[in-house]
Amino acid sequence: MLLLFAHERRPSIDVLRQVAAETERLAVTSELGPAEGGAALTGIEVLRDGMSYDLVGSAPGPGIVLPTMRYRLGVPKDVIESRKVALALQPGPHLAAGARTVPVVRTMMGVAAMIAPHLPGLRALAWPPAGTLIGPEFFVSSMTAWLAGGAFPALGLTAFAADGQGWLGSEGLAYFTGQELRIAPELAEDRAAATRLGIRLVNQLVGRGRVKAREGIIGPVGDRLVLEPSADGRYVAIRRG
Repeated sequence: MLLLFAHERRPSIDVLRQVAAETERLAVTSELGPAEGGAALTGIEVLRDGMSYDLVGSAPGPGIVLPTMRYRLGVPKDVIESRKVALALQPGPHLAAGARTVPVVRTMMGVAAMIAPHLPGLRALAWPPAGTLIGPEFFVSSMTAWLAGGAFPALGLTAFAADGQGWLGSEGLAYFTGQELRIAPELAEDRAAATRLGIRLVNQLVGRGRVKAREGIIGPVGDRLVLEPSADGRYVAIRRG
């Protein structure tokens, strides 16, 4: 998760320490990188619910290079990615093997949602696996709802886009399951309805994992649909049954 700041507003280690220390259920466990100068990223390690995360890219050291973000959700028009510098919040080394599991990601999003309102100059948050740039208010609202027992935040941690041939595809689901969705043209003509279908399926698949064989399901309006993995297993096509 990347946190974008206005020019020259990226926080220092001292600010990050203060924000984390004043956040419930969050503890600062160590300082990362050189305390002054140097080219290495600097930041802090924080602990929540027994999991540690690194928050790096603090000023005055170098920030994080932001990749291209294709989708914007609740982001003010004046936020231009190329003019912003970022911090990175990422699982600590001991979580590397499980970095893509839902519990690790969910707790990390909880950390981001708790500190975001208290970081001066924060303009947006970015989730590179889905190419999404998310406004702080939208992010905090959706992640807080998830943490409270709500549905997986499919709009934010995934995104949907047409491919030019009538199919509507997801982006970001593969981070969790290894597969992306592809909704067939006959279902994607109504883009809003197809997106709602995609969100519903993302919510289910993040919890259950890969689709390994063709299977039938009932759609939102009682129609019969088919889920079918591609030959290489990278995609799951959704068609009428």
